[in-house]
Amino acid sequence: MTSEMSGELLSDGERLAWQSALSMADMLRSLVNGAIAPETGLSSADFLVLTRLRVAPEYRIAGLKALAAKLEWSPSRLSHHLKRMRTRGLVDLVHESDGHLVVSATEAAQRTMERATVLHARAVRRYLLSQVTDAELGVIVQVAARVRGQLSGAVSETADQ
Repeated sequence: MTSEMSGELLSDGERLAWQSALSMADMLRSLVNGAIAPETGLSSADFLVLTRLRVAPEYRIAGLKALAAKLEWSPSRLSHHLKRMRTRGLVDLVHESDGHLVVSATEAAQRTMERATVLHARAVRRYLLSQVTDAELGVIVQVAARVRGQLSGAVSETADQ
């Protein structure tokens, strides 16, 4: 039986690795958001949504489920957040005749994102990239891809049941 299935508690090394990964992710999120929010007024969730829209043609995506999937959010969570963003003038929401919701960034949001993406890049370089070697970056990417691959399989299995 593998330790995964045996019910054993985490070893000291396993617990340290887990806590380190969570702590680093939380700290990086906080520091990067702290570099963006004061100058732009964007929350980390706002920035994430606008980043997905920024890479879409004309800053717009048709279909709430399509955007939710890109964000790895539930459609319900996204719907609530988009309503708040619309109230703040960051997105326009239009229902097409086929029933799809079209989400597009406003011109004001697009201008804000020009500044926010520069601040984001600067913060990521300062707080993460400057601290690791190219080889370590490769390891981070490989481990993340492997874990995400395993988890996407687990999510698929759960959805099939």
